[in-house]
Amino acid sequence: MEIIQSNFIELLKRSTPTHISLAEELSELLKISLDSVYRRLRCETDITLSETFAICKHFNIPLEALAEINSNMVAFRINKLSNSAESFSQYLQVLHGDLNWMMKYPNHHLIYAAEDLPVFYHFFFPNLALFKMVYWNKSILNAEALQGKTIEEIQLPPTWLEEVPKVREVFLKVPTTEIWNDDTLKSSIQQIKFYWEAGFFQKKETILAILEDLDGILAMATKQAALGKKYNPIKDQYYDVEYSLFGCELMIGNNTVFLTSDTHQASYIGYNSFNFMRSNNRYFNESNEGWLRNMISKSTPLSLVAEKSRNQFFRAIYNSIDKLRQQVLND
Repeated sequence: MEIIQSNFIELLKRSTPTHISLAEELSELLKISLDSVYRRLRCETDITLSETFAICKHFNIPLEALAEINSNMVAFRINKLSNSAESFSQYLQVLHGDLNWMMKYPNHHLIYAAEDLPVFYHFFFPNLALFKMVYWNKSILNAEALQGKTIEEIQLPPTWLEEVPKVREVFLKVPTTEIWNDDTLKSSIQQIKFYWEAGFFQKKETILAILEDLDGILAMATKQAALGKKYNPIKDQYYDVEYSLFGCELMIGNNTVFLTSDTHQASYIGYNSFNFMRSNNRYFNESNEGWLRNMISKSTPLSLVAEKSRNQFFRAIYNSIDKLRQQVLND
């Protein structure tokens, strides 16, 4: 029993930001004295089951993490999305909260293998952001309030619009490495095409504005890659935050994200189109990081001096966007 508690305490220490006193945090959480906390941390007093539940909930640690000694067992946290507006607001809050969580630790970094366009990019371009949030909620989550309406008839809930800038701003502060391939924007282009052909747009001007935003995303990624720094197209401003881009000819398979720092790691695996599940399991993180590093080693660098490769890579995606643009203009 003492070994289990000792392992749990080590896991707890790894999950606590360095600027927080673990003992004081536990004392306040469990409503016990500091002396009682220290006895538990030294394994002189057992941590009760109810205390364990409270601690896990407070520090966002899954109970299954206690089984981390078994490398074949992996626990994931999932977002329970529904067709309600509040559900999607919570999804946005999780995106913001998890990036903020990792920023507390030294040398934090985000690695994103992008089978689809990284979710954060949408939030810099209002026409595309509206379309994608409508698509996710109308077509994937089957939100009743959005059914039977065209894009032009839909107003996004104020709670969504409040969360989007928060996600956008924190993303700009996190050093990032991205792996794209030729199909990274393919699903977005196909979704826009489907809505056009299904009659979910009233005006050509609406879809053309969305396609212009896709061009804007490529321009944003190009600028970031050229200088190796994050760029905000809304303010036309660079941030002194590291950015690297790689082009991969291999099939990525699914959206995979790895948040890492000197002391904490978390893996995110995409599922159900745009949702994701998270694990802090040490063995899974090691495996996930190894896979990502291997993908990077087999990819073409597109950042900094790799101007020729970068231009060739983006030209093919620009052509795919322009093909749909010409179809719309000719319809």
